[in-house]
Amino acid sequence: MSSKSLALAVGAVTAGALAVGGWLGYQHRERQVASGEVLRGYDAHAPASTAPHTENIFTGRVTAFEGQRDIEGWTQDVYRVEVASVLRGNLRGTVRVTYGLDEGTAERLADGTTYLFATHAWADPAKDGHAQLYQGPMKPVDTAQLTAWKEAATLPVAPDR
Repeated sequence: MSSKSLALAVGAVTAGALAVGGWLGYQHRERQVASGEVLRGYDAHAPASTAPHTENIFTGRVTAFEGQRDIEGWTQDVYRVEVASVLRGNLRGTVRVTYGLDEGTAERLADGTTYLFATHAWADPAKDGHAQLYQGPMKPVDTAQLTAWKEAATLPVAPDR
């Protein structure tokens, strides 16, 4: 075999290995993020993972469901929430919180019920309010939730990208 033939054979094998490696990497990524899922840099179902991406963590009583709105391409339920206690941030009084799941339809939050919110302001918070980032179950706040979120609120805030 001549050196030219050997070089071509080595090049073909290398190109084939790169193509197979790229295809396997693509298949691995496809299994991680399926169609319709949001690509996040954190697990939105875990307080310790979500907390570093929040501006505000607080308990609040839902005072009104305002309806649904399309905000920045996302259909969101919009609620008026009276802030009860603040674990992170400086929200006070009554705020607007938007809530929608990455997948499926969010269960409506009950008026008069206190929940734990982990939020980040939309681009125009005066108009759109604050987006609920936590995607785990929204249930009336209890001691176990409060303990988990108090601990999570002590984690440093992740830098904005």
